[in-house]
Amino acid sequence: MSLQTATHSSGAGQSVSAPRLVGREHIPGLDGVRALSILIVMAGHYGFGKIVPGGFGVTIFFFVSGFLITTLLLRELDASGGIDLRNFYLRRLLRLAPELLAFVLVTLVVGLATDKVVRPVELLAAVFYFTNYYHLINGMCSYDVCVGWHILWSLAVEEHFYLLFPLCLLLLARNPRRLLYVLTGLLVAALVWRLVVVLALNLDADWTYKASDSRLDSIGYGCWLAVVFARFPAMLAKPARHGYLIASAAAGLLVASLAVRDPVFRDTARYSVQGVAIGLGFLALYATPVGTRGLAFLDTAPMVWMGRLSFAAYLWHFMPLDLFLWWLDHDRAGEMSTLAKWPVALVSTVVTFGLAWLSYVLIARPVSRLRHRFRARGSEAGAVVPAAPASMTGLFATDGAAGSGRGRA
Repeated sequence: MSLQTATHSSGAGQSVSAPRLVGREHIPGLDGVRALSILIVMAGHYGFGKIVPGGFGVTIFFFVSGFLITTLLLRELDASGGIDLRNFYLRRLLRLAPELLAFVLVTLVVGLATDKVVRPVELLAAVFYFTNYYHLINGMCSYDVCVGWHILWSLAVEEHFYLLFPLCLLLLARNPRRLLYVLTGLLVAALVWRLVVVLALNLDADWTYKASDSRLDSIGYGCWLAVVFARFPAMLAKPARHGYLIASAAAGLLVASLAVRDPVFRDTARYSVQGVAIGLGFLALYATPVGTRGLAFLDTAPMVWMGRLSFAAYLWHFMPLDLFLWWLDHDRAGEMSTLAKWPVALVSTVVTFGLAWLSYVLIARPVSRLRHRFRARGSEAGAVVPAAPASMTGLFATDGAAGSGRGRA
């Protein structure tokens, strides 16, 4: 298949083009994208939600997860002729469960010490990835009252998606065009379903934000683009000549998705518009010369470091904030004065990444040795490079490969 796409220089001076990302040891920029995403999430939760859309950070994480895992699974398929589903799920379990269980245990102890309410079923939901539906059906206990497990809804969305997607990929990957059609159908069906939820079923607005059936397309957009990069590189030839136009379109769609305040749009089409916007942003970043400077920034050492700790940072970022709110006798970060928000946000950010680093050193790194035993088929022959340390995954994005794209699917 032709590789007629634009090639441009990465920050490290190496040649980068979209199709080549599928086989590279290191996909440049992904750690930096995760760093931006977790900072957006934290800013939104730390009292700046009216300025910084924290939920958009989660949407970016969803996209990156779909993009990277699809890339890695296609890499395994090319190397070995198949996808080892057993090992895939074992890697997912070993990547997420140890740090998640540690987080749940510590927050449980801290919550009891600070007189927070513990609902046993919510504890089970946190461990077994159904926090989103538990909250939607039973109501979310306010985080100033209950232990802070509410953020785990997004992990549930991811895991529900990956229960089915690898099997779908295995069945359809030999016919890339059909695979692309199926993914396109998923993206359209998710939008239609959100319209049904809002306009016909009159479910709570949170349903289209948290329910797996309504948010799978946020991951699906990343999967779709990964398939295009890997299987249809010729489709990128014309866009490669219009990098500034693509980047401008991405920015315009993103601004529109945030500026339009109509409730129906926000609960339905907003996620589709943002998925397209992020996809166009990735296209500009990886398939046009415009992305050169962006990749150089995203690959700076601080961005890479934060991105590689972003999964643990996402888990822990509410703990320092909750302690501050308890100490200052506030129920919400938004209730603090502007003067108080800044030092609380800065200290909470430092503490969060400190906790994330400890989670890596004490949990993720030791477990990575065990996860290595369940590497992707074909990696023994060198088709896929050795995995990096376990901490180097971004938010629920990989199943045993580094967040940068190193490692095995």
